[in-house]
Amino acid sequence: MGLAGDSPYDFGEIKPDDLDKSITKFQNILSNCIKDLETDGEEIIKLVKTLILTQSPGERTVEFIEEYLKKISNLSNTEALNVSRVLSHLLNLINVAEQHHLVRSVRESFLNNEDDLKYSCENTIQQLLNQGLDKESVYNALIQQKIELVLTAHPTQIMRRTIISKNSAMGEALSSLDNQQLTMFEREDYEKRLIREVGGSWLTDEVRRSKVTVEMEAQGGFSVIEQTLWHALPKFIKILNRCCVKYLGKELPPTFANIHVASWVGGDRDGNHNVTAEVTRQVSYFSRWIAATLYYKEIDALLFELSMVRHNKTLEELARHSIEKRSGTVKLRYLTTLYKEFKEGIPSKECYRIVMAELRDKMLLTKRKYEDLIAGKSDIQYLPGETFENADEILQVLQVCYDSLVEVGAKEVADGRLLDNIRRLKSFGLTLSKMDIRQESTRHSDVINCVTEYLGLGTYNDWDEPKKQSFLIGELESKRPLIPHDLPCSNEVREVLDTFKVAASLPNGSLGAYVISMCRNPSDILAVHLLQKAVGNKNPQRVVPLFETAADLDSSPKTMEELFLQQWYLKSINGEQEIMLGYSDSAKDSGRFMSCWELFKAQERLASLTEKFNVKLTLFHGRGGTAARGGGNSHEGIMSQPGGSLKSASTRVTIQGEMIDSHYGQIGASIRNFELFTTALLKQSLTPPPPPKQRWREIMEQLSITSCKKYRSIVRENPSFIQYFRTSTVQPEMVYLNIGSRPAKRIAAKSFGLEHLRAIPWVFSFSQNRLNLPVWLGIEDAILEAKTKGWESDINEMYKEWPFFSSTIDLVEMVLLKTDPQISSRYNQMLVPTEIQPLGVEMIDELTKTTNAILELTKHKTLQQDNKILQHFVSIRRTFMDPINYIQVETLKRLRSTQKPDGTNDDADPILIDTLIITFNGISAGMKNTG
Repeated sequence: MGLAGDSPYDFGEIKPDDLDKSITKFQNILSNCIKDLETDGEEIIKLVKTLILTQSPGERTVEFIEEYLKKISNLSNTEALNVSRVLSHLLNLINVAEQHHLVRSVRESFLNNEDDLKYSCENTIQQLLNQGLDKESVYNALIQQKIELVLTAHPTQIMRRTIISKNSAMGEALSSLDNQQLTMFEREDYEKRLIREVGGSWLTDEVRRSKVTVEMEAQGGFSVIEQTLWHALPKFIKILNRCCVKYLGKELPPTFANIHVASWVGGDRDGNHNVTAEVTRQVSYFSRWIAATLYYKEIDALLFELSMVRHNKTLEELARHSIEKRSGTVKLRYLTTLYKEFKEGIPSKECYRIVMAELRDKMLLTKRKYEDLIAGKSDIQYLPGETFENADEILQVLQVCYDSLVEVGAKEVADGRLLDNIRRLKSFGLTLSKMDIRQESTRHSDVINCVTEYLGLGTYNDWDEPKKQSFLIGELESKRPLIPHDLPCSNEVREVLDTFKVAASLPNGSLGAYVISMCRNPSDILAVHLLQKAVGNKNPQRVVPLFETAADLDSSPKTMEELFLQQWYLKSINGEQEIMLGYSDSAKDSGRFMSCWELFKAQERLASLTEKFNVKLTLFHGRGGTAARGGGNSHEGIMSQPGGSLKSASTRVTIQGEMIDSHYGQIGASIRNFELFTTALLKQSLTPPPPPKQRWREIMEQLSITSCKKYRSIVRENPSFIQYFRTSTVQPEMVYLNIGSRPAKRIAAKSFGLEHLRAIPWVFSFSQNRLNLPVWLGIEDAILEAKTKGWESDINEMYKEWPFFSSTIDLVEMVLLKTDPQISSRYNQMLVPTEIQPLGVEMIDELTKTTNAILELTKHKTLQQDNKILQHFVSIRRTFMDPINYIQVETLKRLRSTQKPDGTNDDADPILIDTLIITFNGISAGMKNTG
C-alpha cells in the first residue's frame, strides 16, 4: 500500500481533543465491565488489544496484513464472537461520544461567538440582511415555512431499541458531566450512571431474536417523538424567536411551528403484506393514545402552574361556560374528585385553572377512549363532545389563556409552558404524527379492473391511457355509487378496498398523504381519487405521485401537465400539488450521477409547470441514509436543489432507519437538525441559486449518460455480476437479520434479479464489504470523458460555482472516505468463486481510479481534506471497524462451507450466525449511514 501518508485514506497526525477523552473513558469503562462480568474477561480484553488496527491504511503493508490475517484465521468461533461483541460495543459507544461531541461543539460555538456558527439561525439571518434583503421579507419567508419530517419504517436500523435507549441515557450522562458546577457527589453519580448503562448494554442480547412487527416499528418511531422531538421543538422555536427579535425586530406568532412530523409506519404497504387495513387502524389509534398521554401531562402541569387570578373578560366568560358544562356532566364531576387539591372545587377567581381542569379531564377521557379502541372494546360509548377529535378545540382555549396573560402583563408566564404547548399542538396535532399511506400503483388498477369486469364494462387493465382517464374522470364527476357492496374480488383487491374504508373511518387529521409508488400515468393518480370517493371519504387524503425510476422522473412533467389540463383535477387540488421524488430506485436503476441529474431536471421542470398553472408545489424527497439513496447533509441537500423548486417555502423529506436516531436521538442533535433545515429553506426561498449555464447542462447531460452506460454495463449487462454481488457481499445472509417488517424483495421471485431487490439491501450489502459500489460506479468514466473532450476547466468551474454539482461530488467523496480497497479485496479473495474473481479485481480497481479522479477534481490530497472533523471521526472508527470486517469475511467463509447447494444451512453453527449478526451491527455503527 506504500508509506504512511501516500494513501488518500491517511490523514496525517490528528490532534486529540475532548472526543478522544470521552472515547478513552468509554473504553476503560467497557473493559472494566467485561473483566468484572465475564469469567474470562481478562483474556477477552487481551485478545481484542492484539487485533485492533491502530495503523493507518498506508501503514498496512502486504506483509503486515498477511500476518494479521493469520491471527483472524486462527480465531475459534467463540473467540471471533467475543472480539466482535467488544468491538461492536466500542463502535456503538464511539457514536454516542461523537453525537455528544457535535452537540457540545455547537454549544461552545454559541458560548464563544454564536454569530459565526455555520448555518445557525443567527448566522443565516445576518447573511441575508447583509445581502440587502429587508427585515420584512426575511420574516415573512420564515413564517411561511413548512418543513415536514417523515419517519419511515425502512429497515436500515440494525440496533435494537433497547440498546438505543441505553445510548440516550449515556448521552444524557455525558452532557451532565460537562457541567463544571457539579459537586463531587453529583459527578460521582453520573459516572456511576455511565458504568451502569455500559454494563447493562454489555449484558443485553444485541441480537434481535424475533421478526420485527409493524407495531414494534411504530413503537420505535413514536418513542423518538416522545423522548426527543416533543422536547426539542419548542426549544428550537425559542432560539429562532430570539433571533427574530434580535435581527428582525419582531417575535414569531404564538402559533408558529415550521417543523412538523409525519410517519409511514403502519401506512407503508408497498410490497409489505404485513401492513393491513387493521394494522393501519391500530397504529393510528396508538399514535392518538400517546399524543393524549403527553398532552394530559402537560395540561395537568399547566393546571397547577396557572394559579393567577388576573384575567381578561374573554377568559372569564370561557371559565363560566366551563363551570356550567362541568355541573351538567356526571363524568366530568367525577373526574375532578380524582385530585384532592380540588375536591371542593376550584375557586371562581382562578379562571385559568377552571378551563385547564376541563381540558385535562376531557384529555383523560380521550386517552381512555383510545385505550379502549386499542383493546378492542368498541362497545364502550363516548358521547359527542366528551373527547377531543382535533387540535383546534384545545388551541382555542390555550390561545385565550395566552392572550389573557399577555393582556394583564404576565407575558413571561404566557411564554413558558403554555406557549410551548400551543406550538406542540400546531406541530404534532392530536395525532403526534400524521400517517401517510403508500401503495403501489397497479394495486389500485387491479381494484378498478375488478369493478369494470364485474359491471360488464370491459377489462380496465387492457385499456389505453386516454380511455382510462375518460372513464375515471366520468366516474369522479358522477354522483352514482361505483363499487357494489357485494363485489366478488380477490383477497388482494379486498385488502386495498378495506384500506380505503379504514382511512375514511379515522378521525379527521389522522392521515397525511396517499403516496402512489411506481406512478407512471395520470390514470394512476386519478384512480386513487376515485377510490377515495367510492368509499365515501368525506376528508380525502391529498394524493401524491411518487416518480422513482430515471424514465419516470423524465416523464413526470408530462404526466402532471396532462392532469392539470383536466378541469376536474385542477379544481380538486385547490391550487396545491405535492410530488414525491424517489432517490433509491432511480439510483439503483441508472447509477448515482444520472439519478442526481434526472432528479434535478425533474424538479426544475415541475417547478416551472406548476408556476404556469398557478399551483403551489411541495416536493417530497424520498431520501435514504446513504448517498446511494439520496442521503447526506440536509442543509447542503436543500441548497443544491434548483432555484425556484422551493419557492413555496414548503418541503417534505423522509428520515429513514438509522438516521432517525443519529439525527434525532438526542435533544441537542434534534435542535441542530431543525436549524439546518430551517436556514437552508430560508436561504433557498429568498436567494435561490441561478440556473446553471447552458454549457454546464450540456456537459452534465453527457456525463450522466456516460456514467449510466458504464454502471449498467456492469450491473445489468455483465452476466457474472449477480453471482459476484451475492457471493462478495452479505446479501444472502441478510435473512438472519430481523430489522424490519418488510420483505427484502418486492415480490417473491423464483430467480434472483436486481429488479426485484429493494434498494436498501442493495446498498446495505455493499456498505458492509466496504466497496460502496452503488455510489460511485460510472463516475470515473464520466470524469475521464470530460478530460478527453477538453472539458476539464468546465468541470472545475462547475465544482466551484454550481451547488448541485459540488454537492454531488462532495457526497461521493464522503462515501469514498468510508471505503477500503484492501478490505474489499479480502471479500473477493475469500468468498467469490475463482472464475468470477477478476470482476471483483476490476471493481476494486475502478474504486481506486474513481477515488483518484475525485481527488483530482476537488484538488484534495486526502479524502474530505477540508472536513477535519469527519476525518477525525473516521480515523477513530476504522481502528475498531476494520477488524470486524476481517472477522466478518472469515465468518461468512465458515458459514458458507456448511451450506447446501439449494442455499439452506441446517448445520450452521449458531455461534457463527450470532457473530455474523454482530458484525453487521459493528460495521453499521462504524459506517453510520448504511441504507
